[in-house]
Amino acid sequence: MSRRLCCFLAAFFLVAAGRLPASAMPGGEDAQVPAQSSSPTSSQLLMETEDEVLVRWDLTADSVTSLNDEEILEAKGNVVLKRGNEYLKADFARYYMSSKWVYLKGRVSALSGKNEISAEEAEFDLRSRTGWLKRGRIFMAGPHAYISGEHIEKYWGDVYSFKQAKITTCDDEIPAWSFTAGEAVVEIDGYARLTRSTFQVKDTPVGYSPYFIFPVKTSRQTGFLMPEMGSSSSKGAFLNVPFFWAIDESNDLTVNELFMDKRGFMHGLQYRTRPTTDTAGWFRADFLADKKRKTDADSWQYQGDGLVRTNEDRYWLRGMFDTRFNSSNWRLKADIDYVSDQYFISEFKNHFGGLRRSNLEVLDFFRREFREKDEDRASGVMLSHDWERGSVALSSFYNQNPRLGNGNLSPGLDETVQQVPEVDAFLHKGRIIPSLPLEAEASAQAAYMYRRSGTRGARYEVVPRLSLPINTRYGSLIAGAGVYHTIYDTELPSRTGDTRDLPRQDKDSRTIPEFSLAAFTELARVYYFDSPALSPHKDNVGITQISALRHSLQPRLELRQRAYEDQSRNPRYSAADRLFPETEIVYSVSSVFTAKSDTVAMEKDEKGEMRPVVRTGYVDKIRLRLEQGYDFREANRSEELQSYNRRPFSDFLAELDFNIAGNLYFNTKSYISPYEGEMVRHQSGLALEYPEYGKIYGGYDMRRAIDEYKRSEPQNLNYLRLGLETATFSRFSFAAWYYKDFRDKDNTQTDLDLIFNHQCFQLIGRVRVDPQEESYMLMIRLAGLGN
Repeated sequence: MSRRLCCFLAAFFLVAAGRLPASAMPGGEDAQVPAQSSSPTSSQLLMETEDEVLVRWDLTADSVTSLNDEEILEAKGNVVLKRGNEYLKADFARYYMSSKWVYLKGRVSALSGKNEISAEEAEFDLRSRTGWLKRGRIFMAGPHAYISGEHIEKYWGDVYSFKQAKITTCDDEIPAWSFTAGEAVVEIDGYARLTRSTFQVKDTPVGYSPYFIFPVKTSRQTGFLMPEMGSSSSKGAFLNVPFFWAIDESNDLTVNELFMDKRGFMHGLQYRTRPTTDTAGWFRADFLADKKRKTDADSWQYQGDGLVRTNEDRYWLRGMFDTRFNSSNWRLKADIDYVSDQYFISEFKNHFGGLRRSNLEVLDFFRREFREKDEDRASGVMLSHDWERGSVALSSFYNQNPRLGNGNLSPGLDETVQQVPEVDAFLHKGRIIPSLPLEAEASAQAAYMYRRSGTRGARYEVVPRLSLPINTRYGSLIAGAGVYHTIYDTELPSRTGDTRDLPRQDKDSRTIPEFSLAAFTELARVYYFDSPALSPHKDNVGITQISALRHSLQPRLELRQRAYEDQSRNPRYSAADRLFPETEIVYSVSSVFTAKSDTVAMEKDEKGEMRPVVRTGYVDKIRLRLEQGYDFREANRSEELQSYNRRPFSDFLAELDFNIAGNLYFNTKSYISPYEGEMVRHQSGLALEYPEYGKIYGGYDMRRAIDEYKRSEPQNLNYLRLGLETATFSRFSFAAWYYKDFRDKDNTQTDLDLIFNHQCFQLIGRVRVDPQEESYMLMIRLAGLGN
């Protein structure tokens, strides 16, 4: 006969294990007990716990008996003790009122929070939350880890000790991998510290460690990251073993040692910090005493570039830092990017701390990246302050040309410009008088332009602008005027010690006015769909429905004029020191299809309860823009006609953004020269993704070398990017990435990944081929182990 007994127990019930005090040791199910009296009715039991909290537990069993004047409660058959979502189950249970101990035997199982516990026998002290388990197992849902042992002791807090322990994250009865230990100490949401540990594959030992630490928490944890191993034609056999140190919640440090058979050890150190939402830092350094040097311009790598590399000590230092001071509008940004030679970043772009992985990390932190591998390296620091109508910035920038030194051109002939320091001030666009539509904006800059070789000196520039917007029901008209006024305080080469024959650059100022006039309008029509409105019902959560489509035509006409001034004797530190005259009209039209969509989502109401609501959004599905310009000054040019024909028409631009479905995006931008009769510039990108199948993405960029009076592009650009990721072959998935620079045969790469996905591990085989090397890599990622 099943009976229900409602017990008021004043302790949080945590399934665990520990020794009973000698005065209260029950001795198990076979212990001698006083005379029994059967209790045909339910009874209530009260007790006080250490934290003086009363908790109600419901007990059901096939039979319940009270012993020794109700000092002992004994339950047999399908015993279930339950409180809320937590429960305790066994074939037999005995509870001692005075000691607050409970003894369990036979198919013991329990749920405490998200952790599941099972054992053959167990005893618990409900007040101190201590106890023991015999042949027990604990499943921690957070890290998805199973920890079992012949004998388990539970101590105060969430600390356990195990005898003959076994730890794994695999669900299989015979796990794919596991750690065993003679003894283990485990802290929930902490670490498992194993003594006399072996690593097993299918219960077969394959490795031994006298001491090992295994993370059993979901937050960031200190420990070894997954090693990377393989073979490369230029580096030989290699092995990388990173170690991650979670210093605290806001700081971490990663140390890695990359061993390369043919090159030596590369030492890597990476530090990250994010103490507040307004402050972040990322810094990394890699060092290598390289066994190889490039002493011949036509040697084993990068043939034909005409450069050598004589240094053995190689390094790359880089980092970024952003902060805001005291939640004010004062901000500090700093970048460092300095490399030992011109080849380091290209040679090691794919290793653990290479350019690709570094850019992925800093892009997530700062929304900016390091420059590409073949560009000058840029370092700098900027302190800025923003107001409602203005901002000011104090900065200093250093640009490194890594092709200097190391057996190449002498650093003394470096013509790279360094802006040290620079002060910028901005007046943001806004009305001069609130009641009048006349708007003003301005920028000003003062900087010292330093370079070791060539002209150097200070440059001061101010650019004020006025604009008058006029809006009517038929469209808008914006008239604008501005002027560039620049002053140069130049130190001529004779004063800097440079004796080379350089062009004379001694003009001390320029003043160049410019004007603009833009007119645009919009014609639009909305198309409504007859489908029934989406109702805010829980069955519709996640459903999106397009309710209307808006099509608009946006013609635009703009006239731009800039006066002519001879700048040939001005110093040239950057492209901004040469402003070409223009009298140009630009005409364009855009066609835009915008969808109005309704989506049902769960949100909290005023009472804090979740309920379905309909949210409306607008997305541009298709955008097509056509544009071309005509330069009247170029049409009447008389200078250098023998070298350059007049070409007043600009390239015809066609740009298309296509986003019909949420999983398909396509963008293309093409420039067609009316004089060459062909495309001279092109950019395109494609992305198609289905979560259940995978994704494909790619892009193509092209630019023809061109030499005209108004523009000069000395080099062709022509490269292709393709990527594919698929997950359609049961546990196997495949990924491929291809990059091809049709102009530079040394700038091509192919990556092929074959991935085996298991519930508790991932095996990745990677083949990487480029003109400099072929490499083969094997990576193993164990679920729950590492970061």
